[in-house]
Amino acid sequence: MEKTQLTAVGSVLAAIVASLCCIGPVVVALIGVGSIGAFAAFESLRPYLIGVTALLLGFAFYLTYRKREVRCEDGTCKMESAGKWNKLSVWVATVIAAVALAFPYFGGSLLATASSVPQQTATQSTEYATAILNVEGMDCKACAAGLQATLGRIEGVRKASVQYEQGKAIIEYNPAKVQPKKFIEQIDEAGFTAVLAESKPTTPSETK
Repeated sequence: MEKTQLTAVGSVLAAIVASLCCIGPVVVALIGVGSIGAFAAFESLRPYLIGVTALLLGFAFYLTYRKREVRCEDGTCKMESAGKWNKLSVWVATVIAAVALAFPYFGGSLLATASSVPQQTATQSTEYATAILNVEGMDCKACAAGLQATLGRIEGVRKASVQYEQGKAIIEYNPAKVQPKKFIEQIDEAGFTAVLAESKPTTPSETK
């Protein structure tokens, strides 16, 4: 593999690692294994990794488009840049790196739907309650999306909504099957901190 391709691949890897703070929680939530909060450590490294990505991409473009002297069999020489496939690989790497770096800003809203859990069907004999929890430690919307999917899988939860901007989790649940203590434990295990702010019965009109 040429230096240009190695540099391009390195830039993509650096961009992905820079966004692991938000990519990781969604992946963990979708497969249902691991700690979402474990990826928060990458948040402090993100500015440096973005810088590494930019430097590697810049070097890749330099290697690709610089004019190089090529010796011909007749003894003459000519100046040319890298081949079209090298140029294409650099541009593809740039697009992938850009998407990875931008993921924290748009990935959460997209994956909130993809990772949502179907609501349990309410019956006339089922009485639900609503718990509102204050959640600390979320770095981006993707963290909220991952945590929402995790809470939605708990038995007895009819609906879970995690709001990144407000730092809240709103959970509609069946008190006969689960209690808010379980939600706090699950959030703590995911690597965040939760405190119960309010718990109240859900009116029949709210469960429709």
